Amino acid sequence: MKVCRWFGLFVVLAALLAAFPARAQQTARPVSIGDLFALRDVRDPQISPDGKWVAYTVGILNRDLDKNRERVWMIPAGGGEAIALTSEDESSSHARWSPDGKFVAFLSGRSEGPTQVWLLNRLGGEAQKLTNTPQSVEDFAWAPDSKRMVLVLRDPKAEEVEEAANRDKEKSGV
Repeated sequence: MKVCRWFGLFVVLAALLAAFPARAQQTARPVSIGDLFALRDVRDPQISPDGKWVAYTVGILNRDLDKNRERVWMIPAGGGEAIALTSEDESSSHARWSPDGKFVAFLSGRSEGPTQVWLLNRLGGEAQKLTNTPQSVEDFAWAPDSKRMVLVLRDPKAEEVEEAANRDKEKSGV
């Protein structure tokens, strides 16, 4: 299993190196601000339980929005084309495979709300929101049966509880 993990990390690193143009490595010049915004931060590789896929996060600095966006990707462990699992418009991170390998859960603060756990079928489709807490979900882990999760939350602030109540009222039309 350790060999498979190292191989998966190698695949992610190889994909990162392939993303850089060869001429950028050959041209000697000072580093510019534009170069900083062209960098991609690849991290948090997670190998699927069957060892066939690697999910990982790519961070991008967006100069126009003045924000750092993260996106979850998946690539075959044996090499091949990377598949974007999440939208480039919404920041998403912390991808974790379900123990049965059927799903990928991740953290995202879609619609500028608190960070929640979202679920994707590995085969594709739209993400489903799993949690709806007033405060952001800090971390989570799957139970071995793939049917439950444990969440790490901090106590909500009074403002967070009030904002959640207002969102609920707006949804219900009250």
